Amino acid sequence: MAREHQKMRGTIALIAATLILASCATTGGLETAAGRLDSSAHRFHEEVAYPRGGSHTVDDAAALAEATSDFRRAVNHSRSRDDLAMSFDSVAELYHHLRRQVENRDPRYGDASIAFERVTDAYLDVDRAMNHPASAYHPR
Repeated sequence: MAREHQKMRGTIALIAATLILASCATTGGLETAAGRLDSSAHRFHEEVAYPRGGSHTVDDAAALAEATSDFRRAVNHSRSRDDLAMSFDSVAELYHHLRRQVENRDPRYGDASIAFERVTDAYLDVDRAMNHPASAYHPR
């Protein structure tokens, strides 16, 4: 009986350690992905803003860049997943709106599609880390 109790305690300790390590890996992956999303959104905004000047797409790119910065700060302050989900929903809405514009291939922004691919890659990494934590997302 004592041996079974000791074995069960060891199993519980192993499970707890695994969960702690998985949590750290997920947070690190999310922090890395949020940072990549923030920097790629800002690069995209710079690319569409210069030399084209003001337009709806430029304004939307600025809004996405601001939202990704807010999200990155929220992740870095280790808010709960529920708090992060609200912030990520704002990013997602802006991302999808802007993606539709880029996909419509406005000739003035056609060359920006490569920059937007970087935004998409980072966005998908954040989405995996936020919405599919069991996917074992690891930063690149």
